[in-house]
This record gives sequence, structure tokens and C-alpha cells, in this order.
Amino acid sequence: MSKGPICYTIGYGDRTLEEFISMLQNNKITHLVDIRRYPHSWMEHFDKEPLRSILPKNGISYVHCTGVGGMRESSYSEYMGTEEFNNSFSRLIDFIMEVNGIDGNPVLMCAEKNPKDCHRRYLAQHLEQLGIKVIHLTEPGQIDFSSFS
Repeated sequence: MSKGPICYTIGYGDRTLEEFISMLQNNKITHLVDIRRYPHSWMEHFDKEPLRSILPKNGISYVHCTGVGGMRESSYSEYMGTEEFNNSFSRLIDFIMEVNGIDGNPVLMCAEKNPKDCHRRYLAQHLEQLGIKVIHLTEPGQIDFSSFS
């Protein structure tokens, strides 16, 4: 019996790179999808290029999906009604399903530790409406299954 599609989310917040990678590995994450519009951080090791370099060395592939990123001129919920968002979200769903199809575990990553303070909450709602179970990795050893509906 199939478990159904699953997608994780995580925010790096003020974590060290070692703690972040440990959380990913402890949850058997195979593919990280960077959902920041601008993949830069005040902590340089969370910039796009360092992540693209170090994650594969730890058994995790890196993909950047800018089209579902936050920091928009309008509100994120307004942005979700655009063609740009819908096209990017469709590609994200295809990627999640592809990763699940090879028994992988995708995670959506941005900066905010708490998904309730982040655009991940809106993405999670949309994914859950499509039957994709969303699991939020919050602190080491802790996960949040709660829906934001």
C-alpha cells in the first residue's frame, strides 16, 4: 500500500550549517528545493552557491525554484493568483511527485524557522489541497504535521 506523496518544509533560521544538514539527514531528505526568490543569506553558507556545493557531498541534491519564492511587490496570496506562480507551482508539484516516485524525500527550504511566519504556509495549504502530505521540520527531533487550513 502506497504512503501517498509527501513533502517536507524547513527554514534555516539561525541554525549552523552542521545542525541544518543533520536535520535533513535525520529525516532522510534527498532533495532540497530552495524556495527563496533571492537565494542569499546574511549567513553566507546558506547562499545558493555554497548550498549547491555542500549538499550533494552530504547525499542531498539542490534545486532552486524562484517562481514560488516570497518577497513580492504584492502580497504573497495575491501573487499566488498569477500565471508565473501557477506555472512554477505546477513544476514544483511535478518535481515533488518525481522525487516521491523514486522513494526520495523532498524538502522546501527558506529562511524562516517557523512555517507560520513564512510563505511556506501558503504553499503547504495548496499542496495539502492536492493530497500531498506536508511535514514541517521545526527543531531537531521535532516535526509539525498540523495543517494551516
